[in-house]
Amino acid sequence: MKILIFCIFEESKATQDMLRELNKKGFNGTIMGASSVNHAFGQEKKSASAVFSLSDYAEGVKDPNLTAFFVVDEKNVEELKGLIRHATDDFKTIHGAMLTTPALSYEGSF
Repeated sequence: MKILIFCIFEESKATQDMLRELNKKGFNGTIMGASSVNHAFGQEKKSASAVFSLSDYAEGVKDPNLTAFFVVDEKNVEELKGLIRHATDDFKTIHGAMLTTPALSYEGSF
């Protein structure tokens, strides 16, 4: 079975170093920039358009976050989670969060 590991990390050099190390250990995933809903919609500047870019709302956001998705075999879940816990010192030195959920339907080649 494939498992989805969803993570949010604060953007920092330590985060980049951790992601490089995870990749060197054979873990691959998708990384995207992210901002919380509170930051995106809590800003005074609002877009006049009904369709907008979240970057319009990002002014004043101190540090952006990264969202990471990893799809791994069930047998590799604890290893990846352990590497993330270690690199983040249980999310004390690199703030963020992580959750796992079964991929109930999976098609693809990674």
